[in-house]
Amino acid sequence: MKQLLLILCFFVTAVFSAPWLGLTFKRGTFEGHLSLIIEGVHPGSGPFLAGIQSGDQVIGINGSPLTHMSQIQKAVSDGKVGSVISMEIYRGEKKDILKVKLTERPDDISSLTGSAIGSKMAEFGANFYKNSDKRKGKAKATLLDFWATWCGPCRKTLPVLESIYNKYSKDGLEVIGISNEDLSTLNQFYNSMHKASYPLYRDGTQQMWRRYGIRAVPTLMLLDENGYIKRVWSGAPSQSMLEKLVLDVMKGGK
Repeated sequence: MKQLLLILCFFVTAVFSAPWLGLTFKRGTFEGHLSLIIEGVHPGSGPFLAGIQSGDQVIGINGSPLTHMSQIQKAVSDGKVGSVISMEIYRGEKKDILKVKLTERPDDISSLTGSAIGSKMAEFGANFYKNSDKRKGKAKATLLDFWATWCGPCRKTLPVLESIYNKYSKDGLEVIGISNEDLSTLNQFYNSMHKASYPLYRDGTQQMWRRYGIRAVPTLMLLDENGYIKRVWSGAPSQSMLEKLVLDVMKGGK
């Protein structure tokens, strides 16, 4: 199974940069012990700059054979952006030791993972057409709803979002509805069908839709307090399921 080495970012506070390696891999074995078979390397990451390639096997870390994932986790969590760790790799029947600098985790890692999960949400522009005054300076969790006025499942989702927003907004939950339709259509829907209490945003250029590969509506994204995307799913959710996920993130669940 593919795994993502996102390096347990340990957000002590939002001020400190989180180091990472930026690799996707699958588990393998080498000479009777654990190895990581590299499947992807994020451009600009330390492994990329050190020359690690897809197909390489990581067989050692900081001078010791790799026997458990905790060795890499500890090497990164004990370091900081700019620290250097030693990685032994096996490529083409040859072993090599590479010095890998820990880099800052970028906001967008979707090119590495093929998913928005783990990326940081882009900043919103000024295109809030309703309730912009209800934006939160620092939310404990943010729920984004990519939707359309013509979408039946979207219409079923709106009351669920409204209920959860009204219930948990005071505790730090932010909900934002995002549509790419023309402003007159959106305003007409708001006035005649559903006057949402939470902020509504018009993504007329579809910048966010393209960045995060939104292909179906409704698509919901759940972000943590640092703006990193924790969950993505399509289709109308049940209120009980959505409420459980929201509370988990608000309490700091991973």
